Amino acid sequence: MAGESSGLWNNLPSIIIVEIFSFLSLRDRLNASSVCKAWRNNLFHPKLWRKVVFQLNSCDNKTVNQSNGARFLAKHCGRFVREVIIEVNSSNPRDVQLCKEVLKVLTYNNNLRALSIKPLSSRLEWTDYNDTLSLDQYVEFLIRIIKRAHCLEHLSLGCIEELLDLSEHFLAPLSKHQAKCLRSLHLSSVKEVPGNYFINDLKTSLFRTFLQLERLSIDYDYLSDQLLDVFSQPQHRPLTHLIIHVHSFDYRFPRVSDAAWKRLTLHSPNLEVTINLLHFHNLAENVRHVLDSEMPLAHFRVYFSSGFDVDILTRIAFLNDHSLRSLVLVDELNDDLSPAATFLRGGVDPLVMLAWRCKKLTYVKIIGYEVGADSLIAVSRLRGEQLKDLKIPACCISSTQLEESEQLTQQGALEHMQNEVSYGLGQYWQPMTLNELPLAVRNVNMDADGAYLDEILRDQMW
Repeated sequence: MAGESSGLWNNLPSIIIVEIFSFLSLRDRLNASSVCKAWRNNLFHPKLWRKVVFQLNSCDNKTVNQSNGARFLAKHCGRFVREVIIEVNSSNPRDVQLCKEVLKVLTYNNNLRALSIKPLSSRLEWTDYNDTLSLDQYVEFLIRIIKRAHCLEHLSLGCIEELLDLSEHFLAPLSKHQAKCLRSLHLSSVKEVPGNYFINDLKTSLFRTFLQLERLSIDYDYLSDQLLDVFSQPQHRPLTHLIIHVHSFDYRFPRVSDAAWKRLTLHSPNLEVTINLLHFHNLAENVRHVLDSEMPLAHFRVYFSSGFDVDILTRIAFLNDHSLRSLVLVDELNDDLSPAATFLRGGVDPLVMLAWRCKKLTYVKIIGYEVGADSLIAVSRLRGEQLKDLKIPACCISSTQLEESEQLTQQGALEHMQNEVSYGLGQYWQPMTLNELPLAVRNVNMDADGAYLDEILRDQMW
């Protein structure tokens, strides 16, 4: 009798086995596949592998297993999976090579709808610094993927400068083969030498075919009235997200006009613009050229940019009071772990002004800038429970003014501030600890993109 019962499980139709597997976690699915040969044969049914995340990190303790696992998944799923995320330790030549192997398998996939490369750093580390052949193969495989897929809706190249310097190589096949499908395209980069780089030619006309595009990330160098006008045409689907990376400012290129922004926002009334200022060391006045009264700025982030002046926040508070949702300021700490910049200049605090005017503000993170404890109390009271997250390390908070006004000791002032901010936000709050800070803000020898790459790549997830 027991043998007959087990036989029933062995003879279940594939459609039922796959349905059972669809309710299981990956670990349980793998365990269930060991029941019998019939169950194992259904483990890699396309319905069960719509999305695969390849984790390529040989510096992890799982070195061999992870690499073999990636190759195994690529072999069994690479030709039919619909959505792929490649998380690669781009600082390790072995993982860079393995990423290329995965891309090669994907060149045979007709069904691929979304591809995201998610590196740990913005550069690819080759075994040989003159290994241009490997870069050529990366480009070749990506182009073959673009041509092969029946309907590619999303493509993110992970801010990798070497690939994005060749954006024009990808735009032409995308325009020819994926124009009717593409909804999300991410061509913004992180520059290794942000103050001195070559600006390639990127033909605005190629964007005209992307009628379904809703999300675009691009470097500020390629932003123009002509590009915005392409997405303002009535035949184009309205943009919902425009993410702009600003590395430098060149006066030779005309700034985007108020009129072009206005035309775009009329066509795309729900558009949210994100500005990421990355290692921007030009004059602070040039940041004001980037901002615009008609730009619906939703997210403003500044990373390691000496050209940024906190007074610019006052301008944003008046220009974007109806649209700003988040503010992120990150800079390195001094050797004694004190902040390198400050909000404490006398007069109206720009941060308080921002909290007062920007009614949609829900997220604030400030690292490397000195902020007054009394200002944090004011921010919490002005935004209240709507401000879901307020991140600032204890080493960046000055309690001097609060001590004087309330006649408190430093410890007493900090405790008073924590209680008041918690009360204002309607939830328990405490400053960030040093252990919660990115290594790059504490150690200038660390790659700075480790402090922000993950944050800006979240904008590029599908």
